[in-house]
Amino acid sequence: MAEHAPGPITQTAAPYGSIFCVNDHMTVTEDPESALLGHVTGLSTTASFDGVTYFCTFTVAINTTKPQHGTPAHLSGLEGTINIFGLVNVITPKPHAISGGTGSFLMAQGTATIVPIDVRTFKQVYRLDLDVYLPA
Repeated sequence: MAEHAPGPITQTAAPYGSIFCVNDHMTVTEDPESALLGHVTGLSTTASFDGVTYFCTFTVAINTTKPQHGTPAHLSGLEGTINIFGLVNVITPKPHAISGGTGSFLMAQGTATIVPIDVRTFKQVYRLDLDVYLPA
């Protein structure tokens, strides 16, 4: 059994080494009723003693082969995954490496920026900005 450094879980901070699982829908906007683009799964671990930096690894599965009303035209017909790896700061967003993908995103490169929208509760909302480059 591993012990972690003591510290209270607050609205924006968790004790060092806390592990969080992510398994959520990805929509076009912050509104959970907007068009569904796919699913995000992954893990994050608190990587700083102040509790605002997390080491994260995520897989974004996108499937817009049957686009819903509200899906932007440039995102229609995509199916595959994008892998994201890096440190996330819940106060200051920074780009993270896209480390490949599958399907429509095979051998993807680029950056992903995870932007906090609402981190005041345990049901946090983030915006994911993707800048994806695909081989020609």
